[in-house]
Amino acid sequence: MTESWTHDDNPVTDIAELLRARIAAGHLETWLTSESGRSLAFVTNTESAMLMLLNGEGDPGEHATTPDAHHVSDR
Repeated sequence: MTESWTHDDNPVTDIAELLRARIAAGHLETWLTSESGRSLAFVTNTESAMLMLLNGEGDPGEHATTPDAHHVSDR
């Protein structure tokens, strides 16, 4: 099943293009929302990145980071 995503209530057809444009403009955090109510967050410092998927309000979420990123997690 294909899931449609929006950013600031605007449909997103190419997520990679949106992220590249936002990073180039200095926006290092981007939140997307799906029609099913899920949220997808992309956070970067331009050298590494973290993606977080939340299935709904109150969901602790799942995350993935750049494989060589050095980070601390309390999970």
